[in-house]
Amino acid sequence: MKKANILIVDDDKFARVFCREVLEEEQLFEIYEASGVDEAIERINKGGIDLVISDMVMPEKTGLDLIEWVNSEMPSLRVIVITGHGTVESAVMAMKMGALDFIRKPLNPPEFKIVVHRAIDRIRLAEENEELRNSLKLHNIGSRITRTIEIEELFELVFDLLLQETGATRGFLYLVDQEQGESNVIISEGFDVELNDKIDSEVFSAYSDVISSAKGPVTPDQIRPVNVKFRSSIDPILSIMFVPLRNKKDLVGMVVFFDTEREGVFGERDAHVATFLSEHAGAAIENALLYSQAKILTITDDLTNVYNYRYLNNILDRELLRAQRLNTNMSILFLDLDSFKQVNDTHGHLVGSKILIEMAGILKQAVRKVDAVARYGGDEYILVLTDTASKGAMIVAERVRETVENYEFLKDEGYNIRLTVSIGVASYPEHASGKIELLRLADEAMYRGKHGRKNIVYIAIPEKTSQMSSISPISSTKEDER
Repeated sequence: MKKANILIVDDDKFARVFCREVLEEEQLFEIYEASGVDEAIERINKGGIDLVISDMVMPEKTGLDLIEWVNSEMPSLRVIVITGHGTVESAVMAMKMGALDFIRKPLNPPEFKIVVHRAIDRIRLAEENEELRNSLKLHNIGSRITRTIEIEELFELVFDLLLQETGATRGFLYLVDQEQGESNVIISEGFDVELNDKIDSEVFSAYSDVISSAKGPVTPDQIRPVNVKFRSSIDPILSIMFVPLRNKKDLVGMVVFFDTEREGVFGERDAHVATFLSEHAGAAIENALLYSQAKILTITDDLTNVYNYRYLNNILDRELLRAQRLNTNMSILFLDLDSFKQVNDTHGHLVGSKILIEMAGILKQAVRKVDAVARYGGDEYILVLTDTASKGAMIVAERVRETVENYEFLKDEGYNIRLTVSIGVASYPEHASGKIELLRLADEAMYRGKHGRKNIVYIAIPEKTSQMSSISPISSTKEDER
């Protein structure tokens, strides 16, 4: 059994030596001495003390002063007080303040040993209970992590739990793009990430050797020069801990916790907790990525890899609700490739499928990341433009029409096929307030062009107005006014 470390605090050297000799008889304790409260505090701050045995009456500062400091700075540390016959009231006060036990002078060696053994047993039992509680808590936390299958939610949960369990106050989580060789901070805490937009690359540059070889959480002994900008200061990082997040052996991301005020903040327990949580996170990340891939397959078109018709309904519902809530606009572009049947008849359906794939790529390049591209069916596509009124939608539609007109499909395969597209535009709330009505009006506008001159953009007009206006296929706009 590991020896318990006991600190004897008494201004009387003879009393300290007597306590030491009594306790060292059984060779179960490691004894340290202090001649006063200040010396005792200095030794306690060095760490490793399990129990303090302190005389009540000492010059300058008393045993009560020591207990008060322990309650404030080391609440988990336990204290036994030694009192004379005339200071029992002080001993009772010490017990009320949190002392574990007291013993009267003159010390009776057998009684003294019993009190100390009883105290050590209680301390170890409390430690075992605390360890059991922590293990149970970590088990429950691990279960929460492994039950989370949405990848974005998982990263937020892991970051928050690591933050709580390590006591960190500042940090960030960045994801790694293995193909592009880039990283991207997605979560931060305790500092303004916008003022430190390159902090992930700066930290990686400074600690590249540490990070690249890290199998688990790492708290480097040698702190390298990395500064963090705050609103009114620029402070150096004094403590840092890295927690790698992996999918099997592949590095997916990294949690970085740091402190700009204190050195040596992250200790052995923090590394132990971080190891436990990151191991659970690794298994959860694998499951979440598999779920994410499966989810993508259910919402994307098998051929073109844009959204499918089923998911298009969800997109339209979401964007209409958003537009209604924020009192803004949204628009739909309904597209159909002109004379596409002739391509299939002339070159075969395999070539036709390849053209549909290239067409999807053109459309994704033509819109913003916040917009959506979906295959409606066959050679028909729908673009959903968020925060876009009819004027901006017409500009986007004309840009798409012109791009397709000038594009050579399957050029790399030697075909150089030329096609055009007819597009119908409908906007909320200008033309309709519901999903079905918007789709119908955009579809009718598109068919007006398809059954007319083709290679044209038409904008829908509600049924009460019989006219429809169009943009000439030869017109062009230099600037996107959205």
